[in-house]
Amino acid sequence: MKIAFIPKVAVDPANSERTPKLLYLLSQWFDVLPVPTGALDKKVFDQSGNRFSRYVMFVLNELSIAWTTLRQGRKEGISAVFAEGTYYSLAGGLAARVLDVPLIWDNHGNIKDFATTLGKSGFFLRGNLMLERLLVRMASKVLVVSGREVEAYRSLGFDTSKFEVLPTCADMGLVDTRLRNREDARRELGILDGTKVVLFFGTLKYMPNLDAALYIAREMYPQVSAEVPEVEVFIAGSGKLGEDPPAGVRMLGFVPDLYLWLSAADVCIAPMWKGVGILTKVIDMLSAGRATVVSPLALEGIPELEHGANCLVGKDREDFSRQVVALLEDPAMAERLGRKGRELVESAYSWEVVAPRLRDLVKELADDRQVHSMNVSMAEGR
Repeated sequence: MKIAFIPKVAVDPANSERTPKLLYLLSQWFDVLPVPTGALDKKVFDQSGNRFSRYVMFVLNELSIAWTTLRQGRKEGISAVFAEGTYYSLAGGLAARVLDVPLIWDNHGNIKDFATTLGKSGFFLRGNLMLERLLVRMASKVLVVSGREVEAYRSLGFDTSKFEVLPTCADMGLVDTRLRNREDARRELGILDGTKVVLFFGTLKYMPNLDAALYIAREMYPQVSAEVPEVEVFIAGSGKLGEDPPAGVRMLGFVPDLYLWLSAADVCIAPMWKGVGILTKVIDMLSAGRATVVSPLALEGIPELEHGANCLVGKDREDFSRQVVALLEDPAMAERLGRKGRELVESAYSWEVVAPRLRDLVKELADDRQVHSMNVSMAEGR
């Protein structure tokens, strides 16, 4: 059984991001043919480029990816197309139609919330809604990360009968091999004894992450350090803050081993006030058994989160700081919440639990296509 996967990305079992992980998982069960994208693909999504030129390149890029998928699919005899995101799924859907194979569209978040979060225009929203309505008709299955996404699309008038919830998960086997003892991790990182370590991570090139990092530097850290003087906040992720942070906030940039920093942390935080889908960083934090403070946004993608049971929830920007202080001042509570948070991930948000559903879904679609093709061939033979 051969599956075309769009786009081709580096396969790294240690990468917890959704697209590389799905490619890795599918490759364990099927003969997966990753579809490469060319230089044009990068130019299309370069926001600094001329808008009209990017629209023209977008059309050409879609046709190029569709042609590559079609050519590769015919040569290899693929059974299905698995495509990430809306734009790659459009190209994949065109090829799947010609090849008469099912399209699985992995949707990372509803377009309305995405457009609102990034301040996109009404024209952008309307155009993408039209595109996504077309994709729902073309796709055999639409994967979304949470039940909230299903409801969001239903409220927009979409037929959600093809939708399946497949959350972004943690690979618990990998997590356990990468975590270290907290004291050993701190020695390796050169963190002084007695320091209370608070960790946030995420690329600052993504506006909601940048907004969170600025909140940490401008508001949260001054409030928390006034109550807990020995605290230091570490922010990991590519991109720039755009201003000098206070002395107790350390910008790490990209870190090659996030689990080393998770091992060293006392408290992890996700002060995200904008965003779409499921907060993967929260899954990563909980999977490491770290006490975590989240904003209400996290509960939209992970409804099982409960204040005082498996995390603390900061209701607003000021309350968030208070919850961080509460965890830093109560190590026993932090230990309990970290343990319960990990249990939640193990039971509902681990690939060990969720991945078999993905395997069965893809296999069922591909098998149905093969049966359909055999029936057509027999009918034509008669």
